[in-house]
Amino acid sequence: MIGPAPVIAHRLDEYLQATRVGIGIDRVGLDIDLTPGVSVASNVTAWIDTNGDREISTSESLAYAREVLRSLSLSVDGVTAPLQLIDVQAPAVQQMAEGVGTIRLRASADLPATAAGRHQMTLINTHHPESSVYLANALLPADTSIRILAQNRTRDQHSVTIDYEIGMSRIWTRVSWLFAAGMVLSMAAVTRRGLSRARSR
Repeated sequence: MIGPAPVIAHRLDEYLQATRVGIGIDRVGLDIDLTPGVSVASNVTAWIDTNGDREISTSESLAYAREVLRSLSLSVDGVTAPLQLIDVQAPAVQQMAEGVGTIRLRASADLPATAAGRHQMTLINTHHPESSVYLANALLPADTSIRILAQNRTRDQHSVTIDYEIGMSRIWTRVSWLFAAGMVLSMAAVTRRGLSRARSR
């Protein structure tokens, strides 16, 4: 990770929400870990286990994951990027009661800004602020043409703004591939027309 956020101890009366942000050329991925402390575990369980049977079903975990995502706001250069849920994994109720159960979410969003140059991404998390503490950090980009320039967080870390840069080399590579693909399709079309004319003679 780049520029790690200050470490926050996981207290028994807090709901720790840790988000890792993976920035790509045209997509961002979020890995979100939600870990309730022992004192708030019963509240968190009630939010998820809506039928009160002390079991977290697939439908309940999906519904809660979507609720979490509705509490998040992601934007790039001032343009909102809607988040899509990829996966959610919920622990057993007993694990949460013991303070060792973590709800894991994966989500992604298509990015509206893919041009070379500097960009700014802002992520805001407002999920249950009355009992939560937040961590947010950008991961080292897998694409070497992307460079994280700075990360600025609010004091409570429920909001993080990431400045990053896309190098020209990556954009030109994409343009070259698109041009090459277009040429192949054009040549294939010309070949098909030639064969069709030959058969009609």
